[in-house]
Amino acid sequence: MAAKAESKAGDIAARRALYYPAFGIYDGVAGFYNYGPVGARIKRKFENAWRSLFVERTGALEIETANIVPEPVLRASGHLDAFTDPMVSCKSCKTPFRADKLLEEHYEKKHMGEEAAQVKRMDAVQLDAAIRKEGIRCQRCGGELGKVEKFNMTFRTQIGPAGGVAGYLRPETAQSIFVDFIHLYKTQGLKLPAGIAQIGRAYRNEISPRQQLVRLRELTQMDLEIFIDPDDEPDEVLGFGMESVLREEISFLAKDASEERNASLASLLKAGTIPNRYFALLIYLQETLMRRLGVDEKLYRFRELEKEELPHYSKGNLDLEMSTSYGYIELSGTAYRTDWDLSQHAKESGKDLSVLSPSGKRIVPHVVEATMGADRPVFAILDNSVVDDDGRGWAWLKLSERIAPYRYAVFPLQKDEKLIARARSAYGALQDRGVECYYSETASIGKRYARADEIGVPYCITIDYQTLEDDTVTVRDRNTTKQERKPAGSIDA
Repeated sequence: MAAKAESKAGDIAARRALYYPAFGIYDGVAGFYNYGPVGARIKRKFENAWRSLFVERTGALEIETANIVPEPVLRASGHLDAFTDPMVSCKSCKTPFRADKLLEEHYEKKHMGEEAAQVKRMDAVQLDAAIRKEGIRCQRCGGELGKVEKFNMTFRTQIGPAGGVAGYLRPETAQSIFVDFIHLYKTQGLKLPAGIAQIGRAYRNEISPRQQLVRLRELTQMDLEIFIDPDDEPDEVLGFGMESVLREEISFLAKDASEERNASLASLLKAGTIPNRYFALLIYLQETLMRRLGVDEKLYRFRELEKEELPHYSKGNLDLEMSTSYGYIELSGTAYRTDWDLSQHAKESGKDLSVLSPSGKRIVPHVVEATMGADRPVFAILDNSVVDDDGRGWAWLKLSERIAPYRYAVFPLQKDEKLIARARSAYGALQDRGVECYYSETASIGKRYARADEIGVPYCITIDYQTLEDDTVTVRDRNTTKQERKPAGSIDA
């Protein structure tokens, strides 16, 4: 089946340079993408929407940390041993494949849904046996595949001119938060529960990156870590009343179910699926973010991870997933990490990372986290925003105003110096008022409308000859194409 993203969102992305493979003049390297001017704005809008809710609304501290970490940090965190994916390579052309995805695709093509669902429960030995049984061969040359092995996805480097200190590009942004916790606790006057957040780059040496922004080797992560006393179950968490939070209903897929159902956070907490109230708040924040961005609630769900899928540190995980051309993809993970991280770093560093709890006990805090990528949600939203409009004759993006790259486009009706001067003046006035807009005078007005629609701009302001007479403009609505005459000074932000 042809992927919608390749024929629609992918086409728009390529034509308007929303995002594109990096290092293109050198034929590129898989797993690295750049964002063009419009795509970068959309991505920043998404990041700022997350920041507004997860940082500013919760009162969390936001930090920015180094991208290269010394080896002891990842030894303590378990990444040197556990940050692996199953890999199988062709014996002939040496092309590597991620074994679980290769097997899943094989089963799905044969409409073997139950078998495909079981793949995530398989270890390397079981994956190897299943690949042999199904007779799966290299997708590139048809050659025989070798043995399935675990592949560590960390990027290693050397620190210093002599290369004597081993370092790594960080595989996640969370570890920096854990390492910095005690310093921030002492210098920022923190008390439990305490939220610390970060938006930054992470690096993963993926076996077979693909599907545009879905599987990257360099990506943007957004983390909120809440440091807690595990015995504390407060009625208010980070400024949110838990009574109303727990009433929230989500689309939930249990690990032993084939279909999702609506479930309140209170019911999931009572059943033990959600381990504590802090975890419930993080699910609530993600649900709220999706709604704020105008994402159709039928497109996403929270899935309970199977036991075999759980990270080594986790005592409970729910993934936020969204339906796309490539099926459901993970957008974020919510995890109860217990005191694993701080205890491991205390042991490795020899430093005391314990603090006083609200009840006066000395404890190593437990952690609940919500970690979300920026690239995958941007792709998923774009993928589901394409309107293939036969009436207009072009495809366009029906983006929420919260994530659209600009609120307005400003156009002179045609290339007339008087219209151009008035349009430039209107554009400058909007910019001075902080209104997000862009200006264009090239091509016909119809083509300019199409270009604005294509990148999701909600409204177009056209300066015409009547504007010169009475200072009114036409405002065109992207969704309906209807135009309304308004005084130029009444355009709102």
